[in-house]
Amino acid sequence: MKKLLQRKIDEIYHCLNSNSDVSKVDLFTGSSGSALFNFYYAKYRNDQEAYDKGYNQIIEVIDSINSGFVYHTFSSGLAGIGWTIEHLAKNNFLDIDSDELLSDLDEYLYSKMIEELKIGRYDYLNGSIGISLYFLSRKTLNKKAQYLETLIDELELLSEKDVNSLKWKSVLYFRTGEEGYSISLSHGIASIAMLIGKIYKEGIHQVKAKKLIEGAVNYILKQKKSSDGSNSLFPSHSLENIDTLESRLAWCFGDLGIATTLWQLSKILDRKDWEEESITILLHSAKRRDLIENMVSDAALCHGTVGIAHVFNRMYLSTGIHQLKEASEYWFDQTLKMAQFDDGLAGYKYWKGTEEGWVNDSGFLEGIAGIGLALISAVSDIDPTWDECLLLS
Repeated sequence: MKKLLQRKIDEIYHCLNSNSDVSKVDLFTGSSGSALFNFYYAKYRNDQEAYDKGYNQIIEVIDSINSGFVYHTFSSGLAGIGWTIEHLAKNNFLDIDSDELLSDLDEYLYSKMIEELKIGRYDYLNGSIGISLYFLSRKTLNKKAQYLETLIDELELLSEKDVNSLKWKSVLYFRTGEEGYSISLSHGIASIAMLIGKIYKEGIHQVKAKKLIEGAVNYILKQKKSSDGSNSLFPSHSLENIDTLESRLAWCFGDLGIATTLWQLSKILDRKDWEEESITILLHSAKRRDLIENMVSDAALCHGTVGIAHVFNRMYLSTGIHQLKEASEYWFDQTLKMAQFDDGLAGYKYWKGTEEGWVNDSGFLEGIAGIGLALISAVSDIDPTWDECLLLS
């Protein structure tokens, strides 16, 4: 299978760079994500042309910012772009002074982080929590501790106490505006706990941060269902507001995101019980193989086969548990099988729901740039530190 994966990576590279119709510049849907793939491909293949393509894309992104691009979120705006530039500089893909490039963004993004927090929009992808990852990535930001201490203080004030646990209400369904308690890694309490864990690891506001982490994890664990006859162990959202008990097998919602969060936090706070719970969830998830039951339609990182494969691969590398390696190999094989569209990008299309159907997507989160990055991590020994933007490292 390794040779097939290698061929698909090369196909993705050529397809991605012949597709010039990329109008967005952000990380998850635009050219910043494509550049991230090109830089990792350049390292994987020792390819100067790929490096040059990535470099030129980043220059175009910077030009867009200088021309007045001001949208702020991590998934679609300046926070994700800033994280990308810092990541590339820190990992020696770019020889640039990232502080000189990004310092003008700091005050603006801090104001947007607090603004989003005040209206209860915590959402990692689309709100305040994602912006905090940008500040954590900044190497020479003098006000980093101040900004993140304020975030911790505000999160404590806005939290709801729930019998030895903490929770935060947020929008569950963006189309309807319905609010409730999401426990997911992409939009919910797992992402809040994960970002606070990263802040704690930086040595910032540790006493208060630890209390918030423990409270959030306690709330998440309260949502666990019985494993008897259950496909997923956790719902997508809290049991308080659930409309279905089952969650998909994916990075974005359900068991895998919760398991990886527990694993990382167990190392940060030295909690053996969280580590053991993480492994229990992962071993249960490794047995889930049915596409329909697990609501898997495409190959995307967000909620497709390659995202599942990458999580299992990442956790195999962390734990050495053979069942996780087997699960990873199964889902990488399924990823190859998803490349079935003659008019797709490298054979891939993304399922955008019944209204829009199958669409071509070159992006990171739902398209071939992200698929390519995960495949590189499967066939090489390059540390996939890019997955920090998915809160997996």
